[in-house]
Amino acid sequence: MNRRNILVTLILIMLVLIMAIILRGSTQTIRNLTMNFSGIQTAAVATFASNLTQTAASHPTSTPTLAPTATVTVISINVTEATATPTPSCYRLHFLADETIPDFSRMNPGETFTKTWRVVNNGTCAWKPGFQLAFYGGDPMGGSNYTLTQAVNPGEKVDLSIPMTAPSGTGIVIGSWSMSGYYGWFFGETLTVKIDLGGETPTP
Repeated sequence: MNRRNILVTLILIMLVLIMAIILRGSTQTIRNLTMNFSGIQTAAVATFASNLTQTAASHPTSTPTLAPTATVTVISINVTEATATPTPSCYRLHFLADETIPDFSRMNPGETFTKTWRVVNNGTCAWKPGFQLAFYGGDPMGGSNYTLTQAVNPGEKVDLSIPMTAPSGTGIVIGSWSMSGYYGWFFGETLTVKIDLGGETPTP
């Protein structure tokens, strides 16, 4: 074998050795990289799991807040029964007699007189002070309402008097009067005054 062939052979051997060394180094490097990557991956997974555990510990599972149960409050109302107010049906009046000026009494125009009726409280309620014998219809003949100054109890008799003046003219003149309560309602029998005007003017 000549020198040239020997040199080529040596160069090839050296190249083979170099390639072997390179290949061996590359395999170790790849193995190391693979191991390092696996370790990094494992460490990353462990770190992620640890972070999840810490997060769960720092944020406890929230318990759902239940809607407040509606509370029914029972309100007690004390109702005081009012005293029954007498109705007009318990108030009554019955005419007994004309104490003065009987019906169709002869009068002259302008003549003054006092008409008096005797009546009885035939109801179940007392007539109260302030009740009135009030004008009801016809001709009042100048008379004014008569106001009770004291109570008239059931069954009690009383005389009611109203001063009047005979109107001018001739003929029969009639006026009606009736007992009334505080609010203007009338009750009982109607009382009347009836006079007969003769057409004469009374002498002063």
